[in-house]
Amino acid sequence: MRRMGWLRWLVIAVPLAIAAPVVAPPLLAAPYKERVGQHVVRSVEPLTPAVRAAVLEADRRVAMSPSGGFRAPDQPIFLTGGGWRWTWLAGTAQGGFGLTRMINEAIVLNRTDGASAIVRNGATIGGQRQLAGVIAHEMTHGSLRAHFGLTADFVYPAELLEGYCDYVAQDGSLGDAEALALQRRGARHPALIYWSGRKRVAAELARPGATVDRLFAEWRPSPS
Repeated sequence: MRRMGWLRWLVIAVPLAIAAPVVAPPLLAAPYKERVGQHVVRSVEPLTPAVRAAVLEADRRVAMSPSGGFRAPDQPIFLTGGGWRWTWLAGTAQGGFGLTRMINEAIVLNRTDGASAIVRNGATIGGQRQLAGVIAHEMTHGSLRAHFGLTADFVYPAELLEGYCDYVAQDGSLGDAEALALQRRGARHPALIYWSGRKRVAAELARPGATVDRLFAEWRPSPS
């Protein structure tokens, strides 16, 4: 009988463990829950005024962007604090600042400093970003999927997707001086594609008659 009890527990626990990284359930998110603007925010630590302000600022940036009308449904936000929660939920995105789950558009964030509203990913170069920018970036991924369909992540190149999301976010993990120095050294830093993509997107959208639909329809890969 005891063995049957363990088997029954495993039948329930194993599927939950497999599904958890996909759906980011509240049981992993942590004990603190609060609605901020349009979003339910769950965190391992109490929410600070700086975090609340960052969420509202991210909403403002997305709403004011060229794709502001594409909005995905209200997206829950999970502040994992890094550690095992981030490791479990991030999957192959371990070195990222955040990610968005396509199934429910949940935004999952790496280690966040509540006092300064800065997110860190542990990298020596390009290892931190403003929380408002990270949230706006991830929200924009959801907005693009809402407009172009779930296949957008696979149809369009990373330079365009990540560059446009950073354009809306109005920041990135690399400053111009850092990015140019990396390019001069021939470094292959993963943040460079975000930086170069943002620059190209900004230039394209500054042209007369430019729209997001035209940007995505007419984008051509950068010369390698």
